[in-house]
Amino acid sequence: MKRFVLTLFAVVVTAVVSLSAGEARADGFDAAYYAQRYPDVVAVLGTDPAALYNHYLTYGINEHRFQNAAEEASGQPAQPAAPAPVPEPARPVIPPDTYVDVDIENQTMTYYENGNVKLQSPCVTGDIGKGRGTPRGTFAITVCAKSKYLIGPTWKVWVDRWMRFTSGGCGLHDASWRSSFGGDIYKTNGSHGCVNLPHDTAIALYDMVCVGTPVVVH
Repeated sequence: MKRFVLTLFAVVVTAVVSLSAGEARADGFDAAYYAQRYPDVVAVLGTDPAALYNHYLTYGINEHRFQNAAEEASGQPAQPAAPAPVPEPARPVIPPDTYVDVDIENQTMTYYENGNVKLQSPCVTGDIGKGRGTPRGTFAITVCAKSKYLIGPTWKVWVDRWMRFTSGGCGLHDASWRSSFGGDIYKTNGSHGCVNLPHDTAIALYDMVCVGTPVVVH
């Protein structure tokens, strides 16, 4: 055991002495060259070969510093390794003929899955009397969130389910402050553009849709 420790010690000492003498490392790093070439590094770290080598690995490669004289002569410093590609999250699979239908004239929200009605409810859309009608068109849900405040210039309301579908901030959500839905409410007491739903309907719809689900408003 003692002989093994002495042998290991001798190997370590030999490696340190070799590095201190300026011999190039197996990967090409030359501590003596690096210290002479980059006095700014020496001013901070000194000439300890291990510290210089660590600096090269941590910062030098990314700063395009040379690790030895031959590399400088070639004008081609080592390049940092390219970051590993980040895999894209799996996209939800949305069945065909699956979408949320918002009928402004009839004030109904209908969720179709594979062409079949899975959920239907009266709703309240944007107040057309105040010029805040819900925008018409084909959209897609971009945000699904539970329990959040919806905040605007003159309002701050809490909703348990939020499903945004326009870049302007319109979405489907519960509206606990309303006692009734449907009819002509939207003409004089509609929303700021969102589609208000009864609480239980919003909960059920949230559990059926996902980001990417189409929303057709007409």
